[in-house]
Amino acid sequence: MVSFRTTLLALVGIVAVSADYYIDPSTVSDSLKKAWCSDQRSMCKPICLETSRGEPRVNTCDPDTLTYGCVCSDGKQPNVTEYTLTLPYHVCTAWGQQCVKACGSDNQCAGDCLQKHPCGAQQPTRVKNETTSSTTVAPTASATQTNQVFDGFADSAGAANDDGKSAAGALRLGDSYGLAVVAGGLFAGFAMLL
Repeated sequence: MVSFRTTLLALVGIVAVSADYYIDPSTVSDSLKKAWCSDQRSMCKPICLETSRGEPRVNTCDPDTLTYGCVCSDGKQPNVTEYTLTLPYHVCTAWGQQCVKACGSDNQCAGDCLQKHPCGAQQPTRVKNETTSSTTVAPTASATQTNQVFDGFADSAGAANDDGKSAAGALRLGDSYGLAVVAGGLFAGFAMLL
């Protein structure tokens, strides 16, 4: 008996193949196809985290057929063609390489293969993660009037670490003297060569 998940994966795979460039899977080595699928599965979760929370409902990739499934926890399928290191991106770049090879010595044809068929996002969709809350917090007078600087470092209790021995102080020291140390090291290295 065919399960709902199998049917969903088949539909997602068909949609994925029909929406993207197509290459014959036999023209790509098995190791490369497996690497592409590994990339696809690795990218599905962070792509989904842009719009939803939790693990993706579907995160599959079949290296034999070059089909994939990426359905987020909210049930939506992101447009993974807008990202690099996804299966559609790898297939698109391989299609471009095959197109260039088929052009032979015709430079105009080869240029058109790549320029008229770019891979990855050209104008990516801007997604804004928002958290809604029923309460509004007003800024305190001391934070707005004293121009406090928050460096992002906190102690183990989560409170701001304002003592002079913090990691932020070490970073500020590195910002201040890092270039001098690098330049001095290069000077010493050249001096030793002479």
